[in-house]
Amino acid sequence: YYASSKRARAILGQPRSTIDLRRTILDGGVLLVSTAQGAAGKDVAALVGASILNLADAVIREQGELPQERRRGALVVVDEMQSMPGVDYESMLSELGKFGASLVLATQSLAKLDDLSPTMRDTLLANIGCLAVFQVAGSDARQLVWELDRDRVSEEDIVSLPVHHAYVRATVGTERAPAFSMEVLKPDGGSPATAERIREEASAYLLTEEEIAAQRAEGRRRVDLWLEQMAEEDDKKAGAAGEPERNDPDGQAPKEPRGNRQRSKRQPPGDSSGDDAA
Repeated sequence: YYASSKRARAILGQPRSTIDLRRTILDGGVLLVSTAQGAAGKDVAALVGASILNLADAVIREQGELPQERRRGALVVVDEMQSMPGVDYESMLSELGKFGASLVLATQSLAKLDDLSPTMRDTLLANIGCLAVFQVAGSDARQLVWELDRDRVSEEDIVSLPVHHAYVRATVGTERAPAFSMEVLKPDGGSPATAERIREEASAYLLTEEEIAAQRAEGRRRVDLWLEQMAEEDDKKAGAAGEPERNDPDGQAPKEPRGNRQRSKRQPPGDSSGDDAA
């Protein structure tokens, strides 16, 4: 699928990454990654998201080699986590905290977690330090009411929550605080100036379709040139060795004995175009 998708090749088939996630984390920078399925397709969006998360996981774990005071914290926020399989969320939840990282994971239903792993639901609920429950279906409310506090919150309370309201269970230090309700701030209209600034800064890490096409054309040109050079080299060697003509009197190329056939060890130059390889 990925090799046949023009969009997938454009995003993933590049010779090098334009972002340095290690430097972003060490510098305390911000990286926004859109995994909107409408723009790239469900499978491509999932692969991009999973690749970034797994890379972040590896970079954060590298800080285990540093003294505690030199470790840089990182906040990883994942919306619709169930849409990105291929990520070891269970390991990240149980281990990344000691490297100074915090994870914020969001999903619309506990049942969707079961699609990721049969143990994902239990592992997630056992390792989270803060649980925020917005309005959910009754099947989820029946389990989440026990995670919050059965004596303080009922299933009906959870199912009947207004929009932008949630019940929260938080751990402060080593103590679990009693569950409480809260109202979150409603999203504002946004700032056109901020949006424009983000687009401008993001453009430094992006390539246009025309630039990608030019890279591919250059890559193909280099490979074709290499093939021509190798053919000329072979012809020169054949002439120097006094080999007979390539074609026999019938116009057919003589067959080389099977035992004399050797696979060429020469390889074409690296293709900087980022084009796909079957």
